[in-house]
Amino acid sequence: MSLKGMDIYFEMENKDTLVDFLLANGYDDFYFFRCSHYGAGAFLISPEEQVSARREFGLFRLFVKNEEILSLASSIKHELKEKTLKIFSYEVNEI
Repeated sequence: MSLKGMDIYFEMENKDTLVDFLLANGYDDFYFFRCSHYGAGAFLISPEEQVSARREFGLFRLFVKNEEILSLASSIKHELKEKTLKIFSYEVNEI
């Protein structure tokens, strides 16, 4: 089976929405990491974020069948269309 890795970076307040979406669509094997997005300008909302130049983000990492990855990414973007979200895919080989 040919798999691709998918990393989904999102604002922490969207974590539960993404978990529910993934589980409802049959994706029940993924990983979660806390991370920070460093940036400047309007992206940083609170005074604390503006001082530190970072915003709290999350990362879901999952492994998806090659033929499903574009459809899943499109569905996620549609579900969270007004939210800050980045999705990356990459080749993986299980050893």
